[in-house]
Amino acid sequence: MIWILILIVFLVSLDKAITFINVKQIQKNSPEMDAFSIEKNPLAKLFFVKCGLVWGSIIYWFISLITFVIALKLFDFTLRLFHVLNSFSIALYIMIIIYCMVIGNNVHFLLRASKIIN
Repeated sequence: MIWILILIVFLVSLDKAITFINVKQIQKNSPEMDAFSIEKNPLAKLFFVKCGLVWGSIIYWFISLITFVIALKLFDFTLRLFHVLNSFSIALYIMIIIYCMVIGNNVHFLLRASKIIN
């Protein structure tokens, strides 16, 4: 069970770290642009504006961790309603795929902000 918690913390941390680096790249490469405008999530943007980039990222990391676990439990609950065997494993697999897509999207924007790709 501990490896599941480590995996969840790793995925959420990786996502937030890439978002943090994205904002820093925008601030460095395009100082005239509002760096927080790249964040499409209004809740994350609110924390960045109110608390600054570092503390906003930390606060939003906790919220993302809680959201990940709630979504995982909801997927598990839904699969159990249909009497699916190994429902928690399947729910975890679904969440890992979704989060990997989010991380891939953030990496794409990181490469664009770094001007490695156009």
